[in-house]
Amino acid sequence: MDKQYVTWLEFLGTVLQEPLGMCPPYEEQLLDLLNQSFNGACSTRNVVAPTWDTRILACWPPRYIPDEPPGDFDYREQPLLRWYMLTGQREPQTLNRVPDALASNRLKQAWEELARPWNVNQQMSIPLQVGPDEQVSYLVSRPDLDFTEQELALAKLLQPILSGLALHFRFAPADPAACLQSSKQGLTLRERAILSLLSEGLTAESLGRRLNISPRTVEKHLQHIYRKLDVGDRLLAVQRAYELGLLTPKNGTRPNAEPRRFT
Repeated sequence: MDKQYVTWLEFLGTVLQEPLGMCPPYEEQLLDLLNQSFNGACSTRNVVAPTWDTRILACWPPRYIPDEPPGDFDYREQPLLRWYMLTGQREPQTLNRVPDALASNRLKQAWEELARPWNVNQQMSIPLQVGPDEQVSYLVSRPDLDFTEQELALAKLLQPILSGLALHFRFAPADPAACLQSSKQGLTLRERAILSLLSEGLTAESLGRRLNISPRTVEKHLQHIYRKLDVGDRLLAVQRAYELGLLTPKNGTRPNAEPRRFT
């Protein structure tokens, strides 16, 4: 387990240090690394709405399983989904460890039979986000052999890493021009994430809590951002990022009002 954890730390370091415009498809590598770490047949990133509707956002190997099970399967009967939706728990969990009080053997067997053609009847979920709006998680699936206590312990160690990486992937620009501009400025994924949160008015302390790093580390990243953007403070950094196309307002247009001042 120690060797696998070191591999993940090396992967995390590579992602955080890479300029955005030079990034290869890191999520595919992440999903593949999940398969290797847990002997999975496939790994996916899933989102579940409060209405129990579920979608696969990413899958490795690609198109290994359909986005939705065939037929009229009711996701309110999926054991792992019932565990998270009904308990609000945030830790990794496996299908066979869901108590019978929440998912009877009948429900577990029904899901296993449905998933058996794709060799995914054993599953382990690693939550990234659990809340009232939606649930997002990485899901590792494999045939027949249940996940061990050691594997579950490794999943708990990896959960903060996976959550942090998911946050960085979220802030990576989808626009190729923005990717190229980020690369030219030499911004890393971590710096890009801090810059995006900075535009929301977060303080160094709030940034640290969001990214699970200390305020002092945030300040060091801010210094690097100022140097790369050739500015002297947070307000100018955000303004410069808008000018370069590194940040795009949520409504798709740059606001006319002066950005809020940071304290």
